[in-house]
Amino acid sequence: MLASMDITLAAIDQLEKEVRDRAEAGDSFFPAVVTPDLVEIRDLLQTGKKEEAKKRFVETETKILKAEASNKAEPTARRLLGIELAYLAGVLLLGFLVHKMPNFWLWAGMVTLGAKTAWFGALGGVAVALYGIYSHVQVRDFDSKYALWYLCKPIMGAIFGWFVYLVYYVGLVSVQGVTVDVKTPAVPYAIAFLAGFSERFTVRIIDKLMEVLATSNETATTGPRTY
Repeated sequence: MLASMDITLAAIDQLEKEVRDRAEAGDSFFPAVVTPDLVEIRDLLQTGKKEEAKKRFVETETKILKAEASNKAEPTARRLLGIELAYLAGVLLLGFLVHKMPNFWLWAGMVTLGAKTAWFGALGGVAVALYGIYSHVQVRDFDSKYALWYLCKPIMGAIFGWFVYLVYYVGLVSVQGVTVDVKTPAVPYAIAFLAGFSERFTVRIIDKLMEVLATSNETATTGPRTY
């Protein structure tokens, strides 16, 4: 790799040769994704845009390194995929059993709306984990150091789903202009699934809640005395 050196046409040709060698070995990813980058880099270099060409060359090198690491991590990705499918089967089986036997002693009296939102949050967590594994392997940037995130996501999804629904139900974010009718049957489940699926969605709700609580606290401590 020549990231620290001046980019030359010879360096581009060498990298292009490596890409062709990979293609001949049966890997179609590199010519499909990297070759257009090399064409662009060559054009930039020939038009005198050396710094921009160097920047694009470094980006292409990084893309290749990530792809190579992703290839090596595919066994981990497959194992995680199997675990997530097991999570999915477990969540669906639990939902089926609770639906068919709501008075079973193990969960009798526990099948509340809050528990149902936790279930949908867990389903959202499994969904985003499956999507993440597929999408990152597909674009060759899967990183095995995030394995713990995939393992914990369904559990975090259940907690997030329950918590975010509770925030909406209590109405703590309504003062921020977010009004949701959680009495509509499907709405709590949609909220919980989104909370389990998207951490950004959950973080935004938490940020809004903190703003509400901070504003309320400031009003209580700095407002006029009422006694």
